Parts: sequence; C-alpha cells; structure tokens
Amino acid sequence: MPSAVLLRAHIENKIPSAFARSPRLEQKTLLTGIAEIDAMTGGVPMSALTEICGSSLASSGKTSVLVSLLAAAAEKHFCALVDAGDSFDPVSAEATGMNFGRLLWVRCGKQKSKLRPLEQAFKVADMLLQSGGFGLIAVDLGAIPERVVRRVPLSSWFRFSRVIEKLPAALVFLEQQPHATSCAGLVLQLQSQPAVWQGKLLTQCNVRAEVVRTREKRPPQSARPDFSLKAQWA
Repeated sequence: MPSAVLLRAHIENKIPSAFARSPRLEQKTLLTGIAEIDAMTGGVPMSALTEICGSSLASSGKTSVLVSLLAAAAEKHFCALVDAGDSFDPVSAEATGMNFGRLLWVRCGKQKSKLRPLEQAFKVADMLLQSGGFGLIAVDLGAIPERVVRRVPLSSWFRFSRVIEKLPAALVFLEQQPHATSCAGLVLQLQSQPAVWQGKLLTQCNVRAEVVRTREKRPPQSARPDFSLKAQWA
C-alpha cells in the first residue's frame, strides 16, 4: 500500500474530520435593481468591500447605479450614504422610489471642521461600521479629485475590508478609479456610451459595465453588457 494512503489513514484514525469537506457558505448579496448588472455580478456582496467606478468627465452612470442600489437595499435594510462631495440629489432619488425613512444621509464639508471632506468621509464610515445596524454603507468619493483619493494608503482599504467581512452589511465606495485592489470583493467599472437626445434634452444614458474583480478572484468577465438608464442624474 502506498505510503501516502497509509499516512492519510493514520491521520483520519487520529482526526476523523481532518479531510472532511466543509460546505461552502452561500454568499449573500444586495441587488442593485438594474437587471443587467445583477445578472452579471449576482449583486453587491455582503460582508465585503465593493468599488463602483466611472469617469467624472462624462456621465458614466455610477451615481445612477448607486441610487438604484440604495433604493433597492432600503426596501429591507437601513442604509447610510456618506456624501463626501455633497452631490446627492434627493429629488432625483425620489423618482427611484427611495424610502428616505431608511436612509441616513451624511453630508461632508457642510460644517467647519479641521478635517477635509475625504478625511471626514472615512471617519464617518468608520463610525457607522462600528455602530452597526446598517445593511448598506455607501461612501461617495466621486466628486473628490482623483489625485487626492490616490494618496489614501492601501492599509486604510485593508482595514475597511477586514472590518466589513465580520459584519452582515455591504460597504460600497463610489470612485473615479479603483483603489482598494485586492481588498475589494467586487470592482465594477462603468463607462459612458453615446447617449439618446430629443432635441436639446438628454433622455437616456447608455452605459457599459465590466466586472474587474470579484471575491472569487476570477479573471475579469469577458462580457461587457450595455444597458440604458433614464436621464435623471448620473
């Protein structure tokens, strides 16, 4: 009998569960409410850090995706939006059916503080994670200059990812470019496509989405679905 077989039998005799396979826990997610994105990603993962990225030079659709996610999540969970650039538009969000009774909106930079908006946003996100009770915490850094966000050390993203993985909640950052790299469970890149106009009125935004990274560390998804968003804000 091969030595490897004898060794395995010896180990199993001493530790019966040594080679037992543990069932894989089902990954819980939050749907964004956008069918094309949910079909591609399965939703935003809970207990993980997610980055939704898109250029600030054109309407990439990242803000519309965030609002749709908040509206969908607020049907079952309390949500928090940390608005670093004070760019959230409640009027436009109301059109998505947002339940404002379940949304905490934190506007950074509105009061005198020694902390800059980015530092305020990170500090508030920390406080919300520690307090618990939220199913979704979204941090909108889309209006913060890319050169500023780029200075955030990787250790900060690592700390956020380690904290959220112990909580029954999703942590989502809205950015121009991904920065958390290997600390993120999902990175979604959005890119604007030719829009639809009626005269001088923009009526529809066309968006292309690409999965850059998933928690399973699979290679980027080859399919890049295009989808449309009604022009509310983006």
